[in-house]
Amino acid sequence: MKSTNRLFLLICISLSFLSLGQDNNQSQRGKLISEQFIGSIPFSEINNNLPEAKELEGDISEIPKYDIDFYRIVYTSIFMDKTIQLSGLIIVPKSKERLDLIQYHHGTMLPYPLPNGEGSLDVPSLYDCKPNKDYKAQYETRLFGNYLASYGYLVSMPDYVGYAVSDQFEHPYSVNNILANQSVDMILATKEFCNKMNIPLNDKIFLSGWSEGGAVSVATQKLIESKYVGELYVTANAPLAGFYNTPYYVRKIMKKFPTINKDVDGALDVLIWALYAVNTYSQGLPIPNNEIFKYSVKNQLDVLKNRPNSIPAKLFKKLKKSNLQKLIAKYEQHALAKNWQPIAPIYFHHGTDDDIVYYDNNVEYAIRNLNKLGGRCELRKYEKHDHYTL
Repeated sequence: MKSTNRLFLLICISLSFLSLGQDNNQSQRGKLISEQFIGSIPFSEINNNLPEAKELEGDISEIPKYDIDFYRIVYTSIFMDKTIQLSGLIIVPKSKERLDLIQYHHGTMLPYPLPNGEGSLDVPSLYDCKPNKDYKAQYETRLFGNYLASYGYLVSMPDYVGYAVSDQFEHPYSVNNILANQSVDMILATKEFCNKMNIPLNDKIFLSGWSEGGAVSVATQKLIESKYVGELYVTANAPLAGFYNTPYYVRKIMKKFPTINKDVDGALDVLIWALYAVNTYSQGLPIPNNEIFKYSVKNQLDVLKNRPNSIPAKLFKKLKKSNLQKLIAKYEQHALAKNWQPIAPIYFHHGTDDDIVYYDNNVEYAIRNLNKLGGRCELRKYEKHDHYTL
């Protein structure tokens, strides 16, 4: 009897330590570690920092109202059950008003530098506030970050894991659940930053993002409205060109790709990277890479830089039925088109000719399903616009 009691006591103590470890892990989320002032841009120079504005259909030159200050922050988050450090950018308008916060989530950025300043060099925290030397480099920061902040929002822009201070890790591309948690941590760190710097904030939180970031902005709202009730409040969300109904497309793609013998370079990097990341970083054991790919894949760089060609039939194996079902289940973990009720309104923006993140069976499907459950979702439809012209 005594041995039974002793065993029971040991189990209780062990469970207590496990529980404490989990709580301690969660308690380390979203803590501000450091902030660094980068520089300022007067409102009169905002338009000069976006020479691409001449390509836009509308005139945005009247938007800037305030000078803006830039800060690079480092904060805590969680990745693969470990506390890590992430980085991001905060842009503060020099306004005397209490500020609304908008968090913008950037689109796909390849996880290595490109010669023209894009790729991993494009992440928000690496912006130096200077006119860009390379066309299109830091485009999203110069457009969304600068203009939203100079209009009067306090803007936060997470880098995500895999970039800048966390570039020793892989980026879990399109793994929305992980990225949403890290997005919330950026919001928490931004609030701590504002409190430290005596910057007055309203309770309102606006969300937006493009491409991968469009989906992350929706996933972030879903997470906040389910796990942060009473702590954080989303006012509205405006995702651009995001993938919401991914299981539908991965089923089609994985059945079709092993039969395609022509070069389809276009969106292949995006599709194959997402496939690798969702399989690797979702809950549940990953399908072995050699049961999916015909070439050696050990990491994300193999998928992207070491891919031997752009012909799907030479890259993909025909999946066993059981593996296809496992893969679909992994994508279901991160799908955003059904099975939850948005509380804050979502204004979806999408181009009808998007050949990277498809319009059909994606954005309208999401709106229909979410509104059936009581959501307030609307579509901003851009006829004849593709993924980039949007």
